[in-house]
Amino acid sequence: MNDHKVSVIVPVYNGEKYIKKLLNSLMSLNYPEDSYEIIVVDNNSIDNTMEIIKKYPVKLLEEKEIQSSYAARNKGIQQSKYDILAFTDADCIVDKNWLKEGIKPIVNGDADLVGGKVEFYFSKKKTIAELYDSITHMQIENNVNERNVAKTANLITKKKIFKEIGLFPDNVQSGGDVQWTGKATINGFRLVYGSKIVVLHPARTLGEMIKKQYRVGKGMPLIWKNSKGMANQRPFIIQIIRLVLPRRISTLRKQIIKDKANAEIMMKRLFKIWLFSYFCKLSSFFGVISYYISRKNNGNKAN
Repeated sequence: MNDHKVSVIVPVYNGEKYIKKLLNSLMSLNYPEDSYEIIVVDNNSIDNTMEIIKKYPVKLLEEKEIQSSYAARNKGIQQSKYDILAFTDADCIVDKNWLKEGIKPIVNGDADLVGGKVEFYFSKKKTIAELYDSITHMQIENNVNERNVAKTANLITKKKIFKEIGLFPDNVQSGGDVQWTGKATINGFRLVYGSKIVVLHPARTLGEMIKKQYRVGKGMPLIWKNSKGMANQRPFIIQIIRLVLPRRISTLRKQIIKDKANAEIMMKRLFKIWLFSYFCKLSSFFGVISYYISRKNNGNKAN
């Protein structure tokens, strides 16, 4: 099993807060050192990220032309040596058996892509933003089983898929991994969920959540455009309506119940979490509006 070599690819932008934890975990993998390479692609960081990375025995690349984590991942793919690729994010911490367990479905012939489990960890306060983040994002099992898509926070895949269907879309700020994995499954490649393939991810703070939702919204129009014809793709007007309508409390409650570790504390804060969820939806809506305003302004300048 351990004879199979893997290229680990990590994009990073201003990641000085987290990158050391990730690299330390990658250095401690239960996997032969000569059977995997670590490729970190910096995407125009202006903090001390580069200086930190240079202290580790990794392949450091730079993506300067396109400001997109997917463009950074694409550069890593193009420079990778091995036929199995493993993706995670700069703010994650990988389990010591991440690669050992991650390649099994691919090596055994059970899958072409594997979406692994993402577990959240919290600050001491377990804020409303953190709790909402933990039940809303990185729900990989549901993504795989219900939508046939996965996230690059924890994704193991055959390199040949990129050669057959193309690289990640690099014209989006968010959702490119969902687009690409959806395209892969539509083209007949098999995606499975791996519960033993684990990475840890910090639950986001209020500011981080709002920024993320705004960024997600700003990237939605391109995702809708690029996803035309894909299964489960909703019409444009339905997408907009869904953004401005608040979530059902009953739906939120169902999500909370699934989180056995934090269900009790979240049920006590249910109404506050619901209010915050609507604030996040509005942030995404304003992101969509911002995209169209900027496109219109760019069009006027061109004229």
